[in-house]
Amino acid sequence: MALRIELASYKPGIAKFLAQKWSGSSDIDMLIQRNQDGYYLSGLNQWSPEKNWHTVENMSVDNGQLTGQIGEWLVDSLLSQESQIRFLIQIRDKQNEKYVDGGVVSIADSVLASTALNLQTALPNDERTIAQPDPVSDSIIEDQTPLIEESSLKAENETLAEPIEPEIIPEAPVKSKSRLGLIMAIIIGCIVLIGLGMAAWYFLYFKNPSQPTPAVQISGQCSLNNASTDDLTFIQQCLQTKPETDAIIQIITEAKKAEKCNIAQRLYANQAQTHPKIAMLYAKEYDEKYYEANNCFKADKETAIYWYETSLTNDANNTFVKDRLTELQK
Repeated sequence: MALRIELASYKPGIAKFLAQKWSGSSDIDMLIQRNQDGYYLSGLNQWSPEKNWHTVENMSVDNGQLTGQIGEWLVDSLLSQESQIRFLIQIRDKQNEKYVDGGVVSIADSVLASTALNLQTALPNDERTIAQPDPVSDSIIEDQTPLIEESSLKAENETLAEPIEPEIIPEAPVKSKSRLGLIMAIIIGCIVLIGLGMAAWYFLYFKNPSQPTPAVQISGQCSLNNASTDDLTFIQQCLQTKPETDAIIQIITEAKKAEKCNIAQRLYANQAQTHPKIAMLYAKEYDEKYYEANNCFKADKETAIYWYETSLTNDANNTFVKDRLTELQK
């Protein structure tokens, strides 16, 4: 289930944190990831490819809402990035580390970095240096407007006033027979193309029907029958066999049908960073246009955008992903 995570304004460098639909305790760790390159926040304005969980204190939970205040380690780090970059925050319950949930963070425009404190302090002095418009210079600019000489205007008017006699072009005789022959040739060509297309369709679908695609072979270590104890251990052992992309997708599909949601979500989040096809399918799990009701995922526009953008990072020419992003970002 995707969380709805928001940062609202409080003070420069400090923001109000809100995560809705949280089912864990207030004793949490956070993992922050940007979609630009899949890097994780390791410290103030520091990003690395390795995961780094941050312990967050002074949080509270009330009716499924996790709230508290976040300091400049997160606020400044997010606001210092380019505006088009999106961030995924995963939250782990320290009292039950198997419970991990996350979502794309929405940052209010009123949230300010800690540097805004210095700007606010210096603002009264800076206001004195604002330049005022100079009425004298404005009048000079107006006086310097070039004038069009009256004589040139008269000459131009006289030129335009002269009548232009239309040139009479003799019409060429219409060759009706040649046109008729061209039309007949086009019609015959279209009939031939239609016939060839129907013949190809017949031989492809009737004479030589395509065989169903065989199921992907999955190793025993990746069989869901072995996932009866620890989900994380199962995923690690499965990925050690280096399964192909299609095999990972099949495991996720089977886990989703068996309602082993933690396995499906963890595999998606882990493999979507480097496999554009998996990232695209992960985005479709949240895309309202392709969403199908299930117990593992809920439609969420922002999360869909995040994973579509992640897919596009590794496959910049995917027209389907580009079209979905354009549609969702309207």
